[in-house]
Amino acid sequence: MAKKKLQRFEENKTFYNLFQPEYEEVEKVFFLKGNWNRNFFNNQNPIVIELGCGKGEYSIGLARKFAGKNFIGIDRKGARIWRGCKTSVEESLINVAFLRIRVELLEKVFDRQEVSEIWITFPDPHPKSKESKRRLTSPRFLKIYQNILAPGGIIHLKTDNGDLFDYTLEVIREFNYNLHYQTKDLYKSAFGGEAPKIQTFYERMFLDENTQIKYLLFSFDKSSKFKKDRAEVKSQKNNESFFEQVYSVVKLVPRGRVTSYGAIASYLGSAGSARMVGWAMNASHSHPEDIPAHRVVNRIGVLTGKHHFGSPLMMQQLLENEGIRVVDDQIIDFEQYFWDPLKELLSV
Repeated sequence: MAKKKLQRFEENKTFYNLFQPEYEEVEKVFFLKGNWNRNFFNNQNPIVIELGCGKGEYSIGLARKFAGKNFIGIDRKGARIWRGCKTSVEESLINVAFLRIRVELLEKVFDRQEVSEIWITFPDPHPKSKESKRRLTSPRFLKIYQNILAPGGIIHLKTDNGDLFDYTLEVIREFNYNLHYQTKDLYKSAFGGEAPKIQTFYERMFLDENTQIKYLLFSFDKSSKFKKDRAEVKSQKNNESFFEQVYSVVKLVPRGRVTSYGAIASYLGSAGSARMVGWAMNASHSHPEDIPAHRVVNRIGVLTGKHHFGSPLMMQQLLENEGIRVVDDQIIDFEQYFWDPLKELLSV
């Protein structure tokens, strides 16, 4: 079991749609905060997040059904989140991402009003009274959600735990939130939304034990308005500047040659920012200029950015049109085609 976990942790590093930021990264204002749609999804679709996503069943299931929305599954367990990442990549679901982070840090990774909908699916009920602050529907967490939800944004709670259901109802009433729907037996109710249409791994176990599934749908005050913090705006401008630096290098990569995310980061004096270069490449498809993003791959020549092109095979086709052979998403004789900006540009 331990060996399998380690293997999954290693594979997690290869998923283009999994973000595992260190605390220091989010503390300085996470790079994608306020920029998820522009710099990762490359659209302006509503963002839906799933908290404690586990294997990502809801994020994946919803992404399959709603191409016009962007979904982000959030969990702190890497071994669990691996399954969702793998499925989304295998199915080429370009409207789903995963974020390995603690829920307490949501405001560090999402801007105010950046999220339109939140799913909380079978969270730990923390049954002891002294642990009530750790419940994902406690006032402490609801305040966080309120800060990142757009006006009118909604929250779904699915749980098998009656005490958590009752506790959440009390909180909703105490703070005068908008309760849109409640049921203590979802599958015998008349509710026609998405809640009964997708089942998680744990939910299926509960149903097999004849446990009733409880469901709540609620929202906050729709009149709430927020203003961006000046420091966040400044950070956003700095990120845009870095993107343009990346693009200026990529445009210099000759036809028939390729470089890597890490090589560009090193050339720009930011050796630890290979992933940030990858985000720049993801965003390049909406850039007004023609950025040859297909010429940027990972450090061993794998086409990790292929999912951000028009089709899963387009990146490979563009490279093959330039005489570069690709097999199983990896460049053959990668060293032969590798273009290192540190050597090529600084030697000029």
